[in-house]
Amino acid sequence: MTTAEAETPSPGETPPSEEAPSSLARPRKTNWFAAFWRWHFYGSVLVIPVLFCLAVSGMTYMFRAEVDSLAHPGVLQVPVADGAQRADLSAQEAAVHAEFPDRPILSVQDGTGDRATLFVTGLEDGGSTNIYVDPYTATVTGELSQDQLISTWAERIHGDLLIGDGGFGDRIVELGASWAIVLTITGFIIFFLGRRARSGAEAKGKRGARLRSYHALVGLPVGLGILLLVVSGLPWTGVWGAQAQQIAVNSGSGLWGADPGAESTIRQQIEDADGQSAPAGWASGNAPQGSSTGSGTPISIDRAVGAAQALGAPGPHLVLYPEGETGVFSVMSSQWYDVGNPAESDVTQETTIHVDQYSGDVVGEYGYDDYSAMAKVVSQGIALHEGRRLGTFNTIMSTLFCLAVIFMCVTGPMMWWTRRATAAGLAAPRAKLPVWGNWVLLASMVVLGVFLPLFGLSLLVVLALDQFLIRRIPALRSFFGTV
Repeated sequence: MTTAEAETPSPGETPPSEEAPSSLARPRKTNWFAAFWRWHFYGSVLVIPVLFCLAVSGMTYMFRAEVDSLAHPGVLQVPVADGAQRADLSAQEAAVHAEFPDRPILSVQDGTGDRATLFVTGLEDGGSTNIYVDPYTATVTGELSQDQLISTWAERIHGDLLIGDGGFGDRIVELGASWAIVLTITGFIIFFLGRRARSGAEAKGKRGARLRSYHALVGLPVGLGILLLVVSGLPWTGVWGAQAQQIAVNSGSGLWGADPGAESTIRQQIEDADGQSAPAGWASGNAPQGSSTGSGTPISIDRAVGAAQALGAPGPHLVLYPEGETGVFSVMSSQWYDVGNPAESDVTQETTIHVDQYSGDVVGEYGYDDYSAMAKVVSQGIALHEGRRLGTFNTIMSTLFCLAVIFMCVTGPMMWWTRRATAAGLAAPRAKLPVWGNWVLLASMVVLGVFLPLFGLSLLVVLALDQFLIRRIPALRSFFGTV
């Protein structure tokens, strides 16, 4: 469940789990349905805008190859004649040098089928730009900056809501994802507690009853998907992800196996040279990187790729060019670039081969087998998160999931507006937040708050406002429907 407006009666009606008061004085029992529904309501206020943005931007980024190609016809996709063969990378490299003789080449992403080859070139101001080459004719098809790609904006929205300064946007996304867990758990509870009321309302033809039923039925599987995606997306976050990495480093093992503490420079090189704005692949970015020890004339790009292929690294590859006299060619079979590499769906094939730029000798190799157990789990989870671990099936299911999340984000406010009718204020569920009176609930909140620090801090703020401000000021108590 992802919104607050599930199976609750109109203001003034008795909630389905609450009995009408009898003439005999009895200890007042906690109305758990209304209580969890109030938590669900508070969660939805925080989560709906974030989840909506994540669903739309995530689906756009998942289909980035198609979306960018449609936006720039003839640049990223090329016509392919029957029997045509892709030219060597060195020939395509020569076409880039001929067109832009004063620019250094930072990287190349090979492709398959009608995908143009992407060369990333450096600019005088320290930035970079993408040059696309027809791999069959070795001619330049166009030049685009990252900001001209729709996928760049989708990735930025998905990562920090375009509020990148100081990590504030990233914190909002992490906070929304954390509260999405609460939204999901409370949604499950009110789904089962409200079944009878939901069925009765629909049978009587009450206004909005059918939409509530659709919301509940869609929300059940969507909630499971949200839990999966939130957990698999946590390694990207600025607070949880950074803390997890630091804990692993302090333990002496490192989150990603070799290279504890991520002291190698390949992460920054990837982010500077791969032609997109997304962060470097978690495991590959933290790979140990060798160095070239010889001197003289550097080997060709074809020879560097051949050395990686000889070790079984499947293509098409992302190849980072050497940085400086001791730099190496880093040939990557990666899950991150959507260019048709088998590692995109089979993470176990992910590997990086470092090749001496003078001798052509392999000076470093880092692949899935070198990852720590945690890194393997996270890498598999990320592949599921991005809709590619199970191939086309994963893509279809991820698309349906994104559409379902959008449905939940739209129907929640619609149900609130219908339920609100002429009620005053926020028309929030009238119930207490029974945290302090139930040790199981309190322990669960503490554990979740420690595991998700931003959620824990925000929970303290919500409880403080509810207990010490809203309940003590009559106008606020009326507006928020507090009892």
